[in-house]
Amino acid sequence: MARVLKMLLAVLVSGVVMLASAAGQAPAGLACGKYDEVVAQLGELFEERLLGQGLADSGVLIEIFVSPQGSFTVFATTPHGQSCLIASGEAWEPSPQEESFAAR
Repeated sequence: MARVLKMLLAVLVSGVVMLASAAGQAPAGLACGKYDEVVAQLGELFEERLLGQGLADSGVLIEIFVSPQGSFTVFATTPHGQSCLIASGEAWEPSPQEESFAAR
């Protein structure tokens, strides 16, 4: 599990760097689209719903969508509303329980 999280983090960081340097334009080679359309397709095609999100220092919004079947998708959205696929996969582990965040 830790290895998968490290790999996902590496992909996220490289994706955020690419998005931040694009200044609102889609980086070459990434699948991108309008935020509302991307979210609708994730729900309709894969039954994925928003699990969590965070704002990177660059202003890029990182979101993770997960389905009850365990598929997941990670998207980065620029302040201009351009959403780009960062990663997707299967076998998502259940999210941490509330008590895991007691120190917050």
